[in-house]
Amino acid sequence: MKKQLFIGLLASALMVTTIPVTATAAATTTAPVAKITSTATTNSAITTTKSAISTTGTAITTTNGAVTTTSSALTTTISAITGPGISIATTTPAVVAPISLSLDGAYKKMLADSPQATLAKYTLDSDLSVAKGYSEKLSSIHQLERSNDEASKWALDTSNKSMLEANRTFGSTQAPKNYDASINKLKSQTYEMYYNYKYTEAQVQVAKDNLTRTQAIYNSTMLKFKLGTVSKLDTLTAETKLNTAKDNYAIAVNGFEQIKMNFNLFMGYNIHQKVALTDTLTALPFPAKNLDDGIKEALVNRNEINGANYNAEMAQYALDNVKAYPKSSATYLAAKSTLLMAQEGAKTAPEKVEIDVRTKYMDMKQKYDAVTSGKVSYENSKETSRLGQLQFDSGVITVTDLSGINLDTFNTQQAYYKAILDYNLAVDAYNLALGIGTETVTIK
Repeated sequence: MKKQLFIGLLASALMVTTIPVTATAAATTTAPVAKITSTATTNSAITTTKSAISTTGTAITTTNGAVTTTSSALTTTISAITGPGISIATTTPAVVAPISLSLDGAYKKMLADSPQATLAKYTLDSDLSVAKGYSEKLSSIHQLERSNDEASKWALDTSNKSMLEANRTFGSTQAPKNYDASINKLKSQTYEMYYNYKYTEAQVQVAKDNLTRTQAIYNSTMLKFKLGTVSKLDTLTAETKLNTAKDNYAIAVNGFEQIKMNFNLFMGYNIHQKVALTDTLTALPFPAKNLDDGIKEALVNRNEINGANYNAEMAQYALDNVKAYPKSSATYLAAKSTLLMAQEGAKTAPEKVEIDVRTKYMDMKQKYDAVTSGKVSYENSKETSRLGQLQFDSGVITVTDLSGINLDTFNTQQAYYKAILDYNLAVDAYNLALGIGTETVTIK
C-alpha cells in the first residue's frame, strides 16, 4: 500500500513543468495579489497555478530547488541585466549650450581629445620604443666589446651592428615625422569637414533666396492674372516653378541637417549639439610660393622619399649579410632581388613626389580660375535677376522667361560656392604636399 502511494505521488510530481533557476535579476516584482521582493529556497519548490509572476528589480535564487508553474506564465520586464562579467553601458556626450567654433578652435579640440590624435601619440611612443630597442641591443654589443671575458667576445656577432645603428638612427628621427604626418592628416580631415559644413550652409541660403524670388514671381503672376494681363498658362508655370523651389529648399535643409550631425559626430559632440562655425566660406589667397620652390621643399621634406631610401639601405645590409652564400642560392637571389626593387623605389620616389606636387598645383590653379570667373558670373546673375524682374513687371518678358533667368541665377550661385570649397581644399592639399605630407613610414 505504501509502495503504491509512493508511486502515485512520484507520477504527480513528474506531471509539472520544472524550471531550474540559478539567479534572475530584475527591477520590481508585481503579481495580481501580492508583491514578491526576494525568495530563497533550499531543497524546495515554488508552484503557481493559473497565475503570472512579473519581476522587475528583484532576485529569486534557489539552491537544489526548482520553480514550477502549471498553466502559468513567468514574465520579466528589464532594461538591462548586469552581473559578474556582464556590463552594459552607453555614454553619449551631453548637449550643452550652443557652441561657437572657429577653424583653429576645431583644430585645437581635435588635437586635444580626438581618438585620431590619441592613436597618433600611441604610434609615436611605439615607434620610439622600437628605436630604443635598437639602442639597447647596440649597448649590449658595446659592453661585450669592452669586456675582458674572451669567451663572450668570441661568441659576439657584430655583423648586424651597422644595420642596428641605421635602424636606431632612422627610428629616432622618423618617429616624430610620422606623428606630424598623422596630425597633418587629422587637420586635413578637420578642414574638409569644417568647410563642407560652411558650404552646405551657404547652399541653404542660396536655396532660400531662390525660393523668395520664385515666391515673388508667383505672387506677381497671380496678381497679373486677376488683372487679365497674363494667361492661365503663366500661372501654371509660376506655380510649378514655386513648387520646385520649395522642393530644392527642403532638400538643402535636409542635407544641411545631415552634415551637422556628421560634423558633430566627427568632432566628438552630441549629434544634436548646436554649433555655429564662425569662419566664413571665402576663397583663400593663392599661395605666393612658386612651383619650382615648392617642389624643392617637397623633395627635402616628404616622408615617402625618406621611407624609400631607408628601404634601400636595409636591403643593402640584408644582401651584405648573405654574401657568403653561393650567388646561385635562393637566399642570395632573394636578397639581391629585394635590393634591386628597393633601389628602384628610391630612384623613382622623388619623381613621384614631383608629379604629386605638380598635379596638386595644376588642380589648385584650375580651381582658382574657376573661382575668379565664378565670382563674375555670381555678380552678373544677381543683376540679371533684378533686371529680369523689372522687365517682367513691365510686361516685356513672360513668366517663363523670368523663371529661366531665376533658375540660371540659382545654379550659378550654387556653382560659385562649390568652386570656393573645391579651391580651398586644393590649397590645403597643395600646402601639405610641400611638407612632410600625410603618409607615414613603417619603422621596422
